[in-house]
Amino acid sequence: MLRLPVILFFTLFSFVLIKAQVTVGGIVTDVSTGEKLIGVTVIEVGSNNGTVTDENGQYTISLGSDTASLKFLYIGYTTQTIKLNNLVFLNVALNSEELLDEAIVIGYGEQSKTKITSAVSTIDAKTLKKLPVPTVSNGLEGLASGLFVRQGSGEPGFSGSSFEIRNFGNALVIVDGSPGNIDDLDPNEIENISILKDAAAAAVYGVQGGNGVILITTRKGSIGKPELNYSNQFTLNSFTQYPDFLNSVDYATVLNEGLVNDGQSPFYTPEEIEAFRSGSDPINYPNENWKELMFKKYGFQQRHNLNISGGNQKIKYFASAGFLNQGSNYTEDVLNYNQYNLRTNLNAYVNEYLTLQLNIAGRRRLNEAPGYSAYDIFRELSRALPNNLAYYPDGTPTRPSFSPNHIIEGIRDFNAGYYRSRNNNVDAKISMEWDAAQVGIIGMKLKSYASLVNNVYYNKTWGKSYELFTLNRLTGDFDEYVASPEGSFSETVLTHSMNYSNHYVLQESANYDRKFKKHSISALLLGELQNNQGENFYGRRQDYQSDLIDQLFAGSNENKDANGGEYRENRLGLVGRLSYDYSSKYFVESSFRYDGSSKFAPGNQWGFFPSVSGGWRISEEDFYKDFKATVPELKLRASLGTAGYDGTAAYQWLSGFTYNHFFAINETAIPTIDNTSLANTDLTWETITTQDVGLDIEFLNRELKLSFDYFKRYKKGVLAYASGSVPNTLGVGLAAQNLHEYSNQGFETSLTYNKKLNSNWTIGAFSNFSYSRETIEFIDEAIIEDDFMRGNLMLTGGFTNLRRGYLSDGLFQSQEEIDDSPVQDNNDNSTIQPGDVRYVDLNGDGVIDVQDQKVFGNGDKPAYNFSLNLSAQYKNFALSVLLTGAAGYDIYLDGEAQSPLRNGFNGYSYQLDYWTPENADAKYPRISDGGFNDNNFRYSDFWKRSGNHLRFKNINLSYTLPKFGKNNAGFKEIRIFATAYNLFVIKTYDEDFDPQMQSSTGWYYPQNKSTTFGINLTL
Repeated sequence: MLRLPVILFFTLFSFVLIKAQVTVGGIVTDVSTGEKLIGVTVIEVGSNNGTVTDENGQYTISLGSDTASLKFLYIGYTTQTIKLNNLVFLNVALNSEELLDEAIVIGYGEQSKTKITSAVSTIDAKTLKKLPVPTVSNGLEGLASGLFVRQGSGEPGFSGSSFEIRNFGNALVIVDGSPGNIDDLDPNEIENISILKDAAAAAVYGVQGGNGVILITTRKGSIGKPELNYSNQFTLNSFTQYPDFLNSVDYATVLNEGLVNDGQSPFYTPEEIEAFRSGSDPINYPNENWKELMFKKYGFQQRHNLNISGGNQKIKYFASAGFLNQGSNYTEDVLNYNQYNLRTNLNAYVNEYLTLQLNIAGRRRLNEAPGYSAYDIFRELSRALPNNLAYYPDGTPTRPSFSPNHIIEGIRDFNAGYYRSRNNNVDAKISMEWDAAQVGIIGMKLKSYASLVNNVYYNKTWGKSYELFTLNRLTGDFDEYVASPEGSFSETVLTHSMNYSNHYVLQESANYDRKFKKHSISALLLGELQNNQGENFYGRRQDYQSDLIDQLFAGSNENKDANGGEYRENRLGLVGRLSYDYSSKYFVESSFRYDGSSKFAPGNQWGFFPSVSGGWRISEEDFYKDFKATVPELKLRASLGTAGYDGTAAYQWLSGFTYNHFFAINETAIPTIDNTSLANTDLTWETITTQDVGLDIEFLNRELKLSFDYFKRYKKGVLAYASGSVPNTLGVGLAAQNLHEYSNQGFETSLTYNKKLNSNWTIGAFSNFSYSRETIEFIDEAIIEDDFMRGNLMLTGGFTNLRRGYLSDGLFQSQEEIDDSPVQDNNDNSTIQPGDVRYVDLNGDGVIDVQDQKVFGNGDKPAYNFSLNLSAQYKNFALSVLLTGAAGYDIYLDGEAQSPLRNGFNGYSYQLDYWTPENADAKYPRISDGGFNDNNFRYSDFWKRSGNHLRFKNINLSYTLPKFGKNNAGFKEIRIFATAYNLFVIKTYDEDFDPQMQSSTGWYYPQNKSTTFGINLTL
């Protein structure tokens, strides 16, 4: 009878057990790559129950409860513990510890990301490789917070961008440990880029790092079989924006309007204007489009790179060869730029304790261009009149009346000479690092480093005469005219120059890095010697007997010129840094740089520049545990540091002399020695102090990351000349002084989001926003006695780069308005007409004069910089979109950009919106003959335009071919892509100039927009 109850009991117990247990399964992947992870340990918390993921990253586990917690453990990844909460299917994405604590390159070393206590940003070199830019500097825009980038020109060979960190000024660029030129590099050579923004990060670079530092590390080999990569880009370039010019009908109409406004008779009759319009007589009434004659729609550019990398336990290697060819948009093949790059990086591991590194790079630039600068060419293009014929019907080049220099005609047929330059660069770096653990000193490494950068420049400009012709209407023959090179009365002129420079760097350093339980200590002591030296010469001759011999020896001995010189400067520095952290929670770091410069007098040559910074990882505190799942990373940073600057000419503590004046003895010119400047033996270092407070936060399983920094900066003892307060009647040049003071404050923030949605989709976004403005605390200015004028005109106390001028109040609409307005022409307004600019009488005295001027505008440097980078990947397709923008700065129109007819200028098409009684709400003043109207072209805010803009910087679409055949036909990867760069820009003004225009008159080679196709092959 007992058997039945027992059976019922165990049956019921088994049912309860089955009811309580639950089976859970899922897939474990890498959060960044989506790769399925094999062998991840999965443990039920509080038990010995566990399993591991299979080759597909899958796991299944039976648990005692559907509310149990699972712990996921994997070497190289952070452990995660997740409560089920009734889930039966749970996918988990693990964070790589390498990404969480990746090594960031800092001054003279590396530091884990979690230990960074100063303001440092990084740029992914992979992004640079995708951009169809001729220079690395062009590709930096929008890729890091606090980095202000501006490309002023798209001219081949001269299209590099200027860049500043936080608007501080030109940043120092360090390539593999020593100063270098960022545009000497091929983007495919770069491993990573770090941007050191505050003094605590950059102080170790002392005199050169006061404006921030950009650290570039080139690629190195890795252990494994040789990997061969080939990539190419084929690009079509066109101008982003550049205005059209007036055609013959508009030009004749505008000229007549200006003459009538000035009380003269029209020059062109209605019949002549109609002849221009109809084109019935193209020889006598042409309608020439000189812009189309000079420029084609597209220029061609191509880049190729071949590199190989690999290595073993003893040696790692990386070698690269690159080629860039950049053609222009000139219709004639008159401008070509070629750049060749070679690099070999070797890391040799002699034994367990000794490592050798050798980096050798070479770069050669070849540039062939017209004999005139882009400034000269676009200046003359603006003066090219449409009613002047370019060629007679038989192709004979004409002699137009508009250009006394005839630059356009000379360039048009490439018969006016040439400009050729060659630049050869060799960059060699060698280092040896010894681990003192060999002798029992654990954590100590000693390093010797040497670098040589050699640059040689050759420049040659050959200007020769060329023939132009005028049709003699009486004889029907062509009258010949010989045009000489601009600026010369000779038919042939040759200038030839050469300069070379050597930059040497020697470093000896000791680095100590140890961890004692929860305490970590790192220390650096480094001595550095830098030496710069170089020579240059210049020669010029003219009046060649033949234009077939373009060599100096063949020119005339008359009116020849020669010059040359050499220079040397030395810098000696001692660097120290000490870092401490407790339990990866509390961090403190101090550093110093003790610098010596030969630019100052003995006694002032040395400067000491310390810094200190600290960090607190709040997310590691015990009280934070309840928030860790939501916000896994929260860190506060703060820093204070100083730097020095010696940016002035050498030896200003001595009086200068010149040999440029002569006197005659027996008809022989004898050079004299004249004093050029006073001496200042007290001249010393400019000091820069920077304060920074930062916050780093990570959300949503570390998929969303936010970084914020607020900073202040002070510059004291800025080297300058007292030219404002000292009259120019002094009779001798002034000595530099530690005179000016500036301050700067701002903030920057960046937001990054990366999410693996599923096995097919990955999305990402990166945005940054920066603000930085510099204030003048004191500069030397002329003394202004009047209180009212001093308040309006003094620059001290305001932002830098502001302008002085008049404030405008629209255009006069009637004679009655003119009569009721203050006098602004010193002649009872008798020369003022409706359509002229009206100015504001600030002091209310009834007269517009210098006392009514005021500092106005925002300056020409953007105060705000922002960008948004969006990316998405679906299976083998990848799409990225980059938008960049800037705000808080002005563009000023000047000269020919203001009005047609000035200085014999034609006119831009946008200038047709000029005032007439029928066009009273016009944007521009009335037309005046010759474009000269002193009233309308005073320096005023009437010609100021807001530079605020949003640019569609880059759109990249790529496809990685799936593996096919046997191992993808031998290739590890085949990727094809298409890119649109500088696609278009949204701006706030109507003039057809790019917001980053280089010249206020429009005389510059415009920036490029481009379309690129290419392929990447990995073997």
